[in-house]
Amino acid sequence: MTDTQFLPTIPTDVLGAGRPRPWLGLRLMLVLLALMAVVPLLLVELVSSEREQGERVQRARQNIDTLAVVVANNHARLVEGIGEVLDAVALSPAVAGNDREACSRYLKKLLAAEREYANFGLIDLDGYGVCAATEAGVGQFAGDRDYFRQALQTGRLAVGTYQVGRITGRRVLVFARPVVVEGGRVKGVVYAALDLQWLDQSLPGRGAVQGASVQVTDAGGLVLAASDLEVEQLGHPLTDALLRDAIRARAGGLIDGPSGERQPLLRAVRPVQVNGKEVMYATVAIPVNQIIAPAVRNLRLRLASILAILLAVAVSVWWLGQRLVARPLERLVAGLHDIEAGEYGLALRQPVTPLREMTELQQSLGSLVMGLEAQRFERDQALAALSEREVRYRELFKANPQVMYVYHVRSLRFLAVNDAAVAYYGYTREEFLGMNLLDIRPVSERAALLSNLAGRDSVAAEHALPRQWVHQKKGGETRQVEVILSATVFDGQPAQLVMVTDITDRLAADARVREVNEKLEQRVAERTRELELSNQELEAFSYSVSHDLRNPLGAVAMFGQLLSAQLGDTLDAQGKLYLARIEQGVRGMERLIDDLLALAKVTRAELVTGPVDLTALCHAVLEELRERDPGRQVVVTLEDGLSCIGDERLLRRLLANLIGNAWKFTSHTPSARIQIGRQKGNAPESPTVFFVSDNGAGFDMKFVSRLFLPFERLHGDHDFPGTGIGLATVQRIVARHGGRVWAEAAIGEGATFYFVINSPETP
Repeated sequence: MTDTQFLPTIPTDVLGAGRPRPWLGLRLMLVLLALMAVVPLLLVELVSSEREQGERVQRARQNIDTLAVVVANNHARLVEGIGEVLDAVALSPAVAGNDREACSRYLKKLLAAEREYANFGLIDLDGYGVCAATEAGVGQFAGDRDYFRQALQTGRLAVGTYQVGRITGRRVLVFARPVVVEGGRVKGVVYAALDLQWLDQSLPGRGAVQGASVQVTDAGGLVLAASDLEVEQLGHPLTDALLRDAIRARAGGLIDGPSGERQPLLRAVRPVQVNGKEVMYATVAIPVNQIIAPAVRNLRLRLASILAILLAVAVSVWWLGQRLVARPLERLVAGLHDIEAGEYGLALRQPVTPLREMTELQQSLGSLVMGLEAQRFERDQALAALSEREVRYRELFKANPQVMYVYHVRSLRFLAVNDAAVAYYGYTREEFLGMNLLDIRPVSERAALLSNLAGRDSVAAEHALPRQWVHQKKGGETRQVEVILSATVFDGQPAQLVMVTDITDRLAADARVREVNEKLEQRVAERTRELELSNQELEAFSYSVSHDLRNPLGAVAMFGQLLSAQLGDTLDAQGKLYLARIEQGVRGMERLIDDLLALAKVTRAELVTGPVDLTALCHAVLEELRERDPGRQVVVTLEDGLSCIGDERLLRRLLANLIGNAWKFTSHTPSARIQIGRQKGNAPESPTVFFVSDNGAGFDMKFVSRLFLPFERLHGDHDFPGTGIGLATVQRIVARHGGRVWAEAAIGEGATFYFVINSPETP
């Protein structure tokens, strides 16, 4: 094997043969870079214009809403003024009296003075004109007019809708109010017909917002006055459907159009209210395109300026790139072609260029030529050294203690084996070179080997991970081996270099270890079953004893009661004390039996886990304690949100025991306090530690190891009665939840009990 056999073959496509000619030239690239430099400026202009347009639209929204409010307020004042005129007319003696001629003369004078009105008149209760500013109005029937009916019904100023006067033939809006004479009697209705042509010409707000269309409509949406309509068009419904819908819905304020509106508009509607009722509406509308038109014009001017500058820069970059960069680079490329052809003298003929980088490239080209000459000399020396190195490699392969061989990937014939392989398999070197890969495999393994070889490319290297096979030595002995393959070239032929490691003894040792582990697991399972049976027997025994003790206890209690009843008053104080002690002992034994049964039930009960609200359980336990001992005054601090995952029934018993102990051992403390809460660990994965703390009697910490044992009590029964089973039950419940419980205390300073519930997903 030689080093030259391992040199890679460079593909022709890497050298450029057969590849398409690139379309991007140096000059074009420089121009594109100049264009890219302008792109951020274009984006800034677009963003600035977008922001300016948004600001203009926002200002326009505020302006048209303000304009709508101004127009509505002006018309509200106009209506109030008309109402005041009608009030004066209704109170005048000429109208309130019975002289129709005087009434007509008065109304004619009023019409001559008030040119914005088309007519004034008085209508009697039957709906016929009594007197009017125009002679044609007398005797005309107006009882069907809405303003007439509204004035009589409300007794206040009434505003009609758009109409063409029957008398004047002019477009008017009629205002009316009842005429009340002495005694509160309604004589009729006085009216004033406002000329809409005057209202249209005097429309306030014209030109306040450039390009805005201002219109005033009646309550039904008919146009009464408009800034952009002819007088002949008055009385028609609003052409804008959104504004019509807003008036029907009695809406007010800015009206947003639908998304994708063909010609988007900004709209505003404001009602004109009289006596708390909308009688007219002021609308303002303006096209969005008209609002943003100045910003769009400014954007176009700025973009045109930028594009002109860009064109000038692109032409300059093209010309300078051609002169200073492109042509010198073309000469350098030509020099490289000369080097490829072996014309080193021509390659060194490069013209002077003003660019420092080009000068450095030309100097590098000269250094390359000199380097190539030096490499020719070094290559000749390297070939000689390579031949010597190949001899050393062959010696290293031959003397390596690792079993190694080389085989041909197509014929599977051995090409070379080292001394370790000859010693391991028992064949001579000459025998090996006449064999193939199948000859060192058992007959049963040859089909699997051929299938494995057929599944991969014959020239490609096999996976580098070790593989296990069975090899056969010359004497027929089979051994388990681990092989590692590596693709190589040997004497110009595709081959595989194989390293073999015997693992027969290691596999046998692994099998013995597995056998020992299986036996150990079996023993552990047997011991576990024995422990479970022992626990079941112990629980059954405890349950049976607890039940069997009730009968003799019942007998003792019954005979004690019979003895007390029989002896009655003849029993002395000492005898009564004895009977009381008997009854006290029976009650204590019954409590002990109940606690034993509870402890056994805790052990036997099946866990039914789920989310548990510990705060709610604590409230329930505390309520029971207060009902049982209403005279106690205990300050309880209970943290909200205490929760965990566990068996709710068992956790309630746990809290009942811990809180009950705190309640009991603070009974002799003047200012009793109980605190229930939790402690969070520093690390996120730390479990939550719950605690129940009190300032009661406490205990000596040197006896803490006996605290959770059954029947172990650290206080006398005469001070704090109990059975010594409660804390044992607590420890059993916590253990069943995979947690732990401990306590800290000091005599006379209270005690704190901590517990951890290690159920899954405990908060």
